[in-house]
Amino acid sequence: MLSTHGIVHDKWPFRLDIDTEYQDWILVAVCTLVSCIWCLPCICGRLNYRASRSFSSFVYTRLHVYFCVATYLNVFILVFTIGVLPDWTVNQFCVYFVGFVDWVLIHTAKLITSLSILFAFYVVFRFRNKIAIATGLEHITLIRFNWRDLFGLRSRQRPIEVFIWKVEGLQSASSKFTKPNDLFVECHMGYNEPMRTRVHNNAGSEAVIRESFQLNIDENSPDTLMTLLAKDQSLLTNSEIARLTLSTRELCGIEDQTGKRRSTFSYDEDSFLELSLNPSGKIWIAVAPVDEAAEEERSLLLQEDSLLPC
Repeated sequence: MLSTHGIVHDKWPFRLDIDTEYQDWILVAVCTLVSCIWCLPCICGRLNYRASRSFSSFVYTRLHVYFCVATYLNVFILVFTIGVLPDWTVNQFCVYFVGFVDWVLIHTAKLITSLSILFAFYVVFRFRNKIAIATGLEHITLIRFNWRDLFGLRSRQRPIEVFIWKVEGLQSASSKFTKPNDLFVECHMGYNEPMRTRVHNNAGSEAVIRESFQLNIDENSPDTLMTLLAKDQSLLTNSEIARLTLSTRELCGIEDQTGKRRSTFSYDEDSFLELSLNPSGKIWIAVAPVDEAAEEERSLLLQEDSLLPC
């Protein structure tokens, strides 16, 4: 009795009596082979062997002939392979091939979407500093997190006190035409909260600040930046007039010049360091270490004084 499997009869001597799984793998290998035959000019064009270069130079002038011959050859190879596989027919192959192409297109679209999202995240991470500068947020810390905290490593944090004596040579704020600047200084650094001096009304281009604030610096992060902003207070928003950016390493250098080497402190030229602001102006600052033990003793004395009856 003759049984038909697709286009192959049992009496055909080329019929392969193997499991369906092996037949599937044979068909996958043949599909890969015919794809390589179609792409052979491109593959050989990228190889540096003499034979591949000769084949490429010969085929590139006759591509229409090559693809016609390759198409007929590939069709013959596919039909012959399907013919010797008893569990496959041409109709089944076409259905599975169309389904495979549809699956590839759907997942290619998803892959392109995912890669676009990853590429966007990479661009934002790669150019985060320039984006922050363009948006004016480079001096603001949005996420207060350090990888050392994740692993329980101790940081070399210690307090310092930054003294501001005066600012001079500031230009007028862009929002002010008929009124002098109402000046104040704002400080941003790392995980510290933003700090501001009081507003000096009608100060114009210069003001005597004579204020200080304390910051925590981490000597394990010498590139952390402190940004001092000279600002003008207006009715709705505060506009930046000038700025000064110093790293932790530079702060330690200023501390060594103005704080550690001096036994007395006063608001004069000898106790402060003159620095230039950007785009114009000057600021006089000094940095001194903070004795935490003395600060705690002082706070206890103030607390005891507050408990005394009047």
